[in-house]
Amino acid sequence: MTDPLTQTNRLHSNKLTDDTLDRVNKALLSYSDKDWNYSRIALIIKPLTAIDGPYVLNFEILDLTKKEGRSLLKTLTDEVRWGERHSSELGLLEVVSLRINNALLEVTSDEFWGHARPVVRITKKDAVSGETLTSAFWYQITEVAGEEFDNR
Repeated sequence: MTDPLTQTNRLHSNKLTDDTLDRVNKALLSYSDKDWNYSRIALIIKPLTAIDGPYVLNFEILDLTKKEGRSLLKTLTDEVRWGERHSSELGLLEVVSLRINNALLEVTSDEFWGHARPVVRITKKDAVSGETLTSAFWYQITEVAGEEFDNR
């Protein structure tokens, strides 16, 4: 799932507006708890030094007004379908990124994003730290139980 990207297609955590991160997390909240297996995933920004693993999450922004962007969206849709069938073969970070991308595909339209759709990708932490960033995207999982339990 790691995808080498051009700088023009990337949106890094310290360039991401709070509004965009809020929109992504609000979209994730509208995805059914049942489809999340009653675990709620949200994106957060975390200091690189607090991430132990060799990979981080990053955004690729697909320009859906162009043929290349539409082609990348089709590829993403195929990746998500493949990931659903082969999740037992994937690492946790890959499963999280696939679930986030699936949820964003299911609950938001291209128009919602102004035809600039964010896609979560896995990026080597070294590649991000080489860009002099001090923080990156990470995920937070909350188990849904009790009064929060909802079958939207």
